[in-house]
Amino acid sequence: MYLVTTWFGSFLLDDGKVSAERLFPQDKDEIADRLIRVEDYKALKEEKELTKGLDEFFVLEKRLEKRIGGTYSPMEVDLPKPEEHGFDRSLLRDAMIEVAKKRLRKAVGMDDHISQAIQTIDDLTHTSNLLNERLHEWYNLHFPELEKMVSGPKFSQLIAEHGNRESIPEVEFEGSVGAELSEEEKETLMHFAGLITDVDSEKEELEKYVGASMKEFAPNVEHLAGPLIGAKLISTAGGLEELARMPSSTIQLLGAEKALFRHIKTGAKPPKHGMIFQHPHLHKAPYYQRGSIARAFAGKIAIAARADYYSKNFIADGLKKDLEKAIKEVRKKHKEPPPRKKGKRKK
Repeated sequence: MYLVTTWFGSFLLDDGKVSAERLFPQDKDEIADRLIRVEDYKALKEEKELTKGLDEFFVLEKRLEKRIGGTYSPMEVDLPKPEEHGFDRSLLRDAMIEVAKKRLRKAVGMDDHISQAIQTIDDLTHTSNLLNERLHEWYNLHFPELEKMVSGPKFSQLIAEHGNRESIPEVEFEGSVGAELSEEEKETLMHFAGLITDVDSEKEELEKYVGASMKEFAPNVEHLAGPLIGAKLISTAGGLEELARMPSSTIQLLGAEKALFRHIKTGAKPPKHGMIFQHPHLHKAPYYQRGSIARAFAGKIAIAARADYYSKNFIADGLKKDLEKAIKEVRKKHKEPPPRKKGKRKK
């Protein structure tokens, strides 16, 4: 007696004839779910029902031998035909389309959303910088002294809320060399500045989302590198799994690919770090300490990524202490910049 499974049902065959059957529901989603279970090397409930109480039977698939039992015996067997059991082959086509859709949905993980979010933050930052530059140039026609009094997002916020210089509270505008604004120009500038504040607000919301997502998805990397740098590392690597598989030397240079290729092609100085330079441990350190700190930092990030992907254990506190200890040793060892090499004079 053979246990066989087709796309439309499971069957027990005795001497080539169907002795028992469990047909699948004539629904593309139900059939798709069963096809996926078969692809994933899992047993179906219909197969378990048919073999319940059987002492001996044969199977045509290694999957069935492992999951259900029976003896694996590959041989040619006349399989039941779908038409004989009321199934149309167009249902198989629809089910296979559903399988593809389900596989695609399953392939999208949280790291994909984090990657899109961090790239959107970069786009919004670039957009905000361009718009702010234009706003400064435009508003300087009316009140050029304001940019010396306030900076950052407050500049656009004041213009969005008040418009002309006379309306801005606690700001000295008398003696300004700027021209007056008409009511139409005032409204236009207020609307433009409001657009910039909206962009900055959306960026802040996305940063909160990335921070919360990183704490859930990659808590070790987030705790060690920070949510934004950690998210950029995951995005640049292509996902958390890819980051976890990378050696620390590769993580150290993520984001510095152009400089690395330039070094390989032209013999220019090799880069010492990539995007991890944005972390205070590096960009606040003297230039002659950054290479050693970057190596130590990348090594801890590599361990953190592997813990997040494989073990799911939170070990970042210990990694952070080890990193701080390594940084102290680097600072102790490299207190002064190395002496400059004297070049040979050309005759």
